[in-house]
Amino acid sequence: MNVLGIIGSMRKGNNTEALVRRVIDEMTSMLPDEGAASELVHTPDLNCHPCRVVCHDAHCSKKLYHCSIDDDVMRVLEKMMDADAVVLGAPHYFRAPPAGFHAMIERMQSMAFFYEATGHSHEGSPLVGKPCGLVAVAEYSNPHVILEYLHDFCLLLKMKPVELPTFPYLGVGGHGDLENDEIFHPFERAAELAAALVAVPCL
Repeated sequence: MNVLGIIGSMRKGNNTEALVRRVIDEMTSMLPDEGAASELVHTPDLNCHPCRVVCHDAHCSKKLYHCSIDDDVMRVLEKMMDADAVVLGAPHYFRAPPAGFHAMIERMQSMAFFYEATGHSHEGSPLVGKPCGLVAVAEYSNPHVILEYLHDFCLLLKMKPVELPTFPYLGVGGHGDLENDEIFHPFERAAELAAALVAVPCL
């Protein structure tokens, strides 16, 4: 299984990465025969420009998931297409995820929206049905805001976000000190999310 982890935090090795890694490690432990080959993408390492919007008539509204801006967004999108499952993680900064991560998300959303808005939805998304797990952390606020943000993103691209039967339902949340988080129970939820991803039939 090829699992792609996308980490939207500016801080490598901190809470967001720890939970994304935990989900992928748990998936690997549940697949002893084949394991889970994984790759981590850190958005601070990427060159991701914001969407220009005004150029959509000549590009993304006419070609399926094609953007005129030549940077790393298209390369990440290709990795998402190649993966069997995607684990998306981001922190809640100033009422939003980090700007670089949002720029990548905004571009992919624009490609999906403008193509579908011009009547091409019958061709479908190259990511349709792609299983994805969501991870969100926050220091002082509620990580559920980011889970909703990521969930909306996945639905627009017609991916399949895997939900949990326990709070916070949309994925793994973490608040403050993850080891002592008695509200979101992030490491327990990470194991549950891994099991839910492994159980997706196409995997």
